[in-house]
Amino acid sequence: MSLTIEEKHDLIVGQEKIFAYTLAKELIPKPETSVWMILLPFLFVYHMFNIQKYKNSIHDFAANFMNTKNKALDMALEELKSGQKAEITLEKCFPQVDSANDKEVRVCQKQLKEIEILYAHYLKLLQARGKTYESLVKDAYRRGGDFRTFLNKLTSAEGEVNKYVLKVYQTTDQAKKITKKMEDTIYNFREQDVRKYF
Repeated sequence: MSLTIEEKHDLIVGQEKIFAYTLAKELIPKPETSVWMILLPFLFVYHMFNIQKYKNSIHDFAANFMNTKNKALDMALEELKSGQKAEITLEKCFPQVDSANDKEVRVCQKQLKEIEILYAHYLKLLQARGKTYESLVKDAYRRGGDFRTFLNKLTSAEGEVNKYVLKVYQTTDQAKKITKKMEDTIYNFREQDVRKYF
């Protein structure tokens, strides 16, 4: 028995969340534990406070990373359920754009390209046959080269967003270093996916 589009939607969301949380854990250092924390209770309390901050950071990063993915996936699902072509515009994807300044509008425009690429990808997955995320990807793309083409387009769009943010908002060397680590980690994860699925 084939999956409904809602079940496929849930599979896709689950996979994207795993990706986002795994990426967050690679980028955000976890507080280290030492034997002194057991021997000295006030150190343990401080450690637990740091652990909570770490968990919150992981959650916040993953939620932000999922932002464009959720928008694209919701539009793809809505299109298939309603039969109405999705409207991928700044106003639809970023309702707050009316009150935004020029820099914020420019970031949204760059993210819109990312949403367009993800939307087309999710439409394919939602229309594919399969009972697992892997089988949906295999049915939607057939060949590893086609899947890699999608990933390259997505990486390029994400890179444009990152480049603009680094130029306008986060101009420090530390921000550049973290962004480079994030991009390298994402690339490695996606390469693993291509090898796993094809």
